[in-house]
Amino acid sequence: MLHNKLSYPTIAFLFLWVMNATQAHAQTKNYRFQAFYILNFTKYIEWPKQDNDRFVVGVLGSQYTSRTISRTLSGRKIASNGSTIVVKRFPSISQIKDCDILFVSANSTNNIRRVIRKTTGHSTLIVTEKEGFIGKGSCINFVVKNRKMRYEINPPQINHFGLTVKNDKILTLAVNTPIHQNATE
Repeated sequence: MLHNKLSYPTIAFLFLWVMNATQAHAQTKNYRFQAFYILNFTKYIEWPKQDNDRFVVGVLGSQYTSRTISRTLSGRKIASNGSTIVVKRFPSISQIKDCDILFVSANSTNNIRRVIRKTTGHSTLIVTEKEGFIGKGSCINFVVKNRKMRYEINPPQINHFGLTVKNDKILTLAVNTPIHQNATE
């Protein structure tokens, strides 16, 4: 009987380790799923004409988050213009620059207004995954509704960044579309 030879602290440690491993696997699955959503957003949002052949997806978050998104998206092509996706990690808000989409992970910042200020003037789609961020300036925010990954969308904020919703399907698939929520006003 193995449990008679293991101490309570050892059993507790093993239990927590299994729980953390399970949560890490679930989060990896979420980031992969979110990465595919991000790829699909490029079909419905229009960026100003670009002269280069790269489409940069920035990640404000941990190396783990960035690595998972990078494995899913790097090297894929944007259907509308044939650009190749490059994923860049930004460890802090001050390092954000030159990205077409910026994914802000839930654990990376509570200061979405600073992110908005840093990206204003650039054609950057801000995608977040934190409750309430759609009303604080995010363009698209991932949410879980009825145990399913969904997204909220803020068209006025998308327009604020010089982007255009080119297909209304993205609006009809969102769980809510605020009439007007702009954190920069």
